[in-house]
Amino acid sequence: MKSSSISRTLELAKLAARVGLKELQSGDLKSRYDQAVIIAKSLSNLKGAAMKMGQILSLDLDNYFPPEAIEVLSQLQNAAVAHSFEEMEQILKSELTLEDFQSLQGLSKSPLGVASIGQVHKAKFQDQDIVLKIQYPGVATSIESDLKILRTLAVSFCQMTGRKMNLEPLFQEFRSILEQETDYSLEASFQKQFQDRIKTLNAAGHFSYRVPTVIDELSTQRVLAMSFESGVTLRSWTNSKPNKEDRESVARAILDLYFHEFFEWGLVQTDPNWGNFLIDRRDGKLSLCLLDFGATRAYTTEFIKNYICLLEFAANKESSKLKSHAIDFGLIDARESQEAFVAFENMLSTAIKPFFAKSAGKTYFDFSDRNHALESQSASKALAAELIYSPPPYSLIFLHRKLAGVYSVLKSLEVKLDISPYWHMMRDLSEKPGPLAESLKESVN
Repeated sequence: MKSSSISRTLELAKLAARVGLKELQSGDLKSRYDQAVIIAKSLSNLKGAAMKMGQILSLDLDNYFPPEAIEVLSQLQNAAVAHSFEEMEQILKSELTLEDFQSLQGLSKSPLGVASIGQVHKAKFQDQDIVLKIQYPGVATSIESDLKILRTLAVSFCQMTGRKMNLEPLFQEFRSILEQETDYSLEASFQKQFQDRIKTLNAAGHFSYRVPTVIDELSTQRVLAMSFESGVTLRSWTNSKPNKEDRESVARAILDLYFHEFFEWGLVQTDPNWGNFLIDRRDGKLSLCLLDFGATRAYTTEFIKNYICLLEFAANKESSKLKSHAIDFGLIDARESQEAFVAFENMLSTAIKPFFAKSAGKTYFDFSDRNHALESQSASKALAAELIYSPPPYSLIFLHRKLAGVYSVLKSLEVKLDISPYWHMMRDLSEKPGPLAESLKESVN
């Protein structure tokens, strides 16, 4: 990875020159594809903020940008390459005191995991198995320069598809999450908050959840030390073909967790990576371990209230209220056509169908149903095709990344669940005495 700000800036400047923004806007198909290849290779080489945002652009905004670019940018999902052990060791030596560094035993030369911002190594500390999440050099200082070139490219991609969107709020959100993810001290704080909150879930008889314990004396802004947790990744567990009862148990555990994260705690771990869940059995019961809290987002009572109102208006088919609320909530520009607002309502109505399977004469919703997945995809594409002025909803992009991840897990688990109780729990929560219920009542009235 290019570790100095100067070398990264030069690399990004070369990328801009090679892409040729005037050519980019020409619309020539082969030119667009060739440029996408250049972008993907350059972002992979840079890692850090550029690579991470390239991944998000390809996965979550695929309806907004040319398919040729998305096809190649999607390769970034598997592009992370491990840094040398010697480089990671030097970072540890610079971040930890000599005494603390020497207290580490059996530091693994091969990482347990590799990502765009850092990698994880295993060690022993005071006879305890631990892991060390170590940040790559130069990531935090490169955010601004990386976002600048990506913003320019994204604007050009929008122009190629005839859109006139203000992408600045979206990139402000990107900047915020990237600055947060490069602050491991903040991540440690979120991790401790989650550890406290899941104690209440476990005490209430919910599924068994765990969060690794942060080791403060070995943690800094660029190194996060925590207890090593056993288990297999959620994807590996799913691929092992578990029985129906276990699959349903895990599915409900993940749904329960999301419900509590957003609607009750207002604190959501928004990274949908399947590697952020480990599963094993403890005392004969399945246990779910939660990892990686760098992308945790906090949501205010006011935001949650607005979100519930949005779903209520869509469920009740109150088109005029939905339109007005969506504009006020910043989800769609008032200048859009009537066709765009119809597509927006259809997209929401399709998204919430799983909650109302009973009204369609079924006792459950089948998450393996390809028809609903295709219908949702079609509705999203239809909306994106109509939008001219509305950028991707920056306030929802990371929340909906997590929600899409939850849906992906349930789909892979091939479960059939009645999830209508979650809708009723959401409504019950909004009707409880307190600021959420009061603000909801005012808004609906």
